[in-house]
Amino acid sequence: MPFSVYAADGRLLLPAHAPLADVRVQAKLGRQQALFVQRADHDAWRRGLARAVDKVMQSNASLSQLAQARPDPVPPVQAPLPGEEWEHVVLALDRAVQAARRDVGWVRAVQDVQAQMRAMVCRRVDEALFYFIHTGSRRTALYSSRQALRCMLIAGEAARELGWSEERIAVLDKAALTMNVASWQLQDELVCHVGPIVDEQQRAKIDRHPAEGAWWLRHSGVTDPAWLEAVQLHHDDSLAARAPSSLTPGQEMAHLLRRVDRYSAMLSRRAGREALSATQAAQQACLGTDGKPDPTGSLMLKAVGLYPPGCFVRLASRETGIVLARGERANAPVVAALLNAEGASMAEPRLRFTTQAKHAVCTAVSPGLVHVDPPLDRMQALHVYLKSNGPAA
Repeated sequence: MPFSVYAADGRLLLPAHAPLADVRVQAKLGRQQALFVQRADHDAWRRGLARAVDKVMQSNASLSQLAQARPDPVPPVQAPLPGEEWEHVVLALDRAVQAARRDVGWVRAVQDVQAQMRAMVCRRVDEALFYFIHTGSRRTALYSSRQALRCMLIAGEAARELGWSEERIAVLDKAALTMNVASWQLQDELVCHVGPIVDEQQRAKIDRHPAEGAWWLRHSGVTDPAWLEAVQLHHDDSLAARAPSSLTPGQEMAHLLRRVDRYSAMLSRRAGREALSATQAAQQACLGTDGKPDPTGSLMLKAVGLYPPGCFVRLASRETGIVLARGERANAPVVAALLNAEGASMAEPRLRFTTQAKHAVCTAVSPGLVHVDPPLDRMQALHVYLKSNGPAA
């Protein structure tokens, strides 16, 4: 075969140009219900074949010669490394916001990032949530950028549950990406700080960053009242006590972003504190004083699930895995099992559909207690498989 062949779960079955004569290889291929190739490899082969056929046709060759046309070797399109495309967005947003104090064009750069991100996550929201929640639980570098993009994704999913228009969600996206512009660098520093903040200047900067952020946006030409109000009020506790019908669009966005910001931060690692488990984060950010989710908390859990993509869970089988995608129910996601019942790493991650009793989620697990990193290439392959086959596969 001119390209590598994979199983449905992403395992490499046959490298490109490997001989098929081995009976063991034939048997391994024959046991598969379906075989898969990487789209980039297949497309490169198709382009080469089209060129070869065109070349033969232009020479007025016979039909038998046309049938024997074979493509010249074509270098495959270099697919991005797993996570590389998301990291490009992280860096692009960080560069845009870091330029806020010296270039009024930074807002346009942020809007470009928002548009790029939305185009990338079309039909890939679970994959994006997985990447930003998982990496947030492991990494502290570029914290502000990761947090902003994570909040954009979670808030956007909650807004869709509310039935907001795409135009309104786009404004919410931009508010999420810019709400911490005035404390961006400070937050990147504090994520490496252990213990409470005792520096009075740092505390004052944190306290005034919503109003200062709105000022920077106005100074840079933003006139959208909802965007400006959402940024200015995204830490306003008083909005929670008001009836939703009394809130302006900007205040509604601010109220949602305040809760999403807190929830997302709970799922993220900081120096001196591991990321919380999905259940712990929900308890701290989504539950009211009575221990039950309030309307906004319920909305967030409905939007991303009780166990969002990128979080670790333990199953009824005693396996430990990471959530790949949301399921039909908030408590029944699709999981990639990483550790077997004895706690040993699996050679290959295995899909588990937790609607099945034997694979039901028993509990969320703190990332700090899972000492294995999911192989991102295999996770990517499983995401592709899920998109092609659906959670019922």
